[in-house]
Amino acid sequence: MSQHFQQAILALGEAIAHERGATDDSRGALGVRAAEFLLKVHRQMPDYLRPPFHSLVLLFNAWPLLRRGKFFHQLSLDDRLAELDKWRQSRLEFRRRFVEFHMSLALFCIYSDLYGQDYQHEPATGAPASP
Repeated sequence: MSQHFQQAILALGEAIAHERGATDDSRGALGVRAAEFLLKVHRQMPDYLRPPFHSLVLLFNAWPLLRRGKFFHQLSLDDRLAELDKWRQSRLEFRRRFVEFHMSLALFCIYSDLYGQDYQHEPATGAPASP
């Protein structure tokens, strides 16, 4: 994986963690864990999906070059959040779906880290629950 790809995913994870209101001390750690999860998901994609998703991440990272002269991962946190909003509200569906896909995966990781103990459940035994 290219350096720009990894930096873009890390910046995306940090922005999502910040957007979800993680505290300052945990935001960095949650963002890094979310980015690691996103990288793991990308590595585990089938061979036919990996190149298109890799290209989309690189396109996402390079998109701000047109207006701001910087890659997404080089932007300040506020500018990253603004860029995410632009993609989220875009008329181009692939931009909206890109953010939705990565946001849902990152949030899954973040909330699993934050509340993982709350969602443990007993394995089903096959017996119906008593009223």
